Amino acid sequence: MTTKTLSVVEVLELCQPLLGAAAETLRVFPAGERAAEEYGPGAVARCNEVLTALGSAYGLTVPRFVSPAPERPSSLEVALSTYCDLELGSWRPVAESSGERDIPADGLAGLAALPGHRRIEAEGVPAFDSFAAGPTGDEAIVLVLPSGVPATLFRPWLEELSTDRLVVTYENPYLFGQWRTLDTPEADFAEETALVGALLTAYGLRRAHLVGICGGAPVALDAAAAFGERVETLTVLHPDLNFGAGVMRTPFQKQFQSVLAGAASGPRRARETLNLFLDPNMLFGVPPRLAPYVLYPYGDAELFHRYAKQNHALMAYDANHAARRVGQRVLIATSRTDRMTHPETAHHFGELVAGEATVVERDSGNHHDILIPDAEIYTMLREFIGGGA
Repeated sequence: MTTKTLSVVEVLELCQPLLGAAAETLRVFPAGERAAEEYGPGAVARCNEVLTALGSAYGLTVPRFVSPAPERPSSLEVALSTYCDLELGSWRPVAESSGERDIPADGLAGLAALPGHRRIEAEGVPAFDSFAAGPTGDEAIVLVLPSGVPATLFRPWLEELSTDRLVVTYENPYLFGQWRTLDTPEADFAEETALVGALLTAYGLRRAHLVGICGGAPVALDAAAAFGERVETLTVLHPDLNFGAGVMRTPFQKQFQSVLAGAASGPRRARETLNLFLDPNMLFGVPPRLAPYVLYPYGDAELFHRYAKQNHALMAYDANHAARRVGQRVLIATSRTDRMTHPETAHHFGELVAGEATVVERDSGNHHDILIPDAEIYTMLREFIGGGA
């Protein structure tokens, strides 16, 4: 996400997770404020020539430009087209280009490249990709991301939080990287925790500050309980935690968990359920600059089936036992206006932990807002983590 108009290749670079995961070539078209722009056959052909050339030059997966907009675009195509409208602007300069400036001489801008890529191989878990920024040492902030959201979205977090500490994150191997080479996962929650343990060992971390973001909260919580003294603090931001029937959950949480349970039951149900998510109406309430990232696991039926199994296991995880074992300092952030993860969950968690807990309830914000770069969140994390020094 940026504040300036981007080039075509920069937009393609940022959208690679979605474009690469899609089972079929996605279509892109004038959208948003430029939905009424018309392009003749020659202009459409020229746009596709440019896209093809950029894809060949940089090894990028590219969409197919169409105009007018198709009658039944998928939610993925609407999200991609709207994102292009926001970040790229009009396709007119591409359609009218001569070809001389289509391929930047200095290569990719690196907007989507995550720093410190490292392939981790550890006993008991598949090899997986990790990323790191900041000074090396045995202390680090470890970002545990929501299931199915590409780490690319969290590049600003690595950049902002790594000024005085190492910051590390990773991607689940069953959903990212070489996921097609792995068998469909059994959705064993213990394996999620084992990935965090493998990460701590690989980087030699003895003072980890775990930060579970939304759906990453159950894994961060379980890891904090499991790895004890190796974890110095635990932070959960708008945590999606399940404490049983006695603690409020939002209608969204209950409905989404039920939908995931069906999709997790088998490939056929997953394909049927995926069709619901490919309806553009499903984009209601999703910030346009987030949509290409949060829709990543919906690009392919097998990927969605895996995601459903993994995410259902996270949502069904009983957080009570681990919460009572957590003796570290804990920061819990929520807001009263969140309609996706219930704020009462955060307050209940704060009362349950054995260690010192700080619950911050912000005036506004929801499950999606927490994914957007936020100076207030960065400051909150720095002050909390540094407060025990």
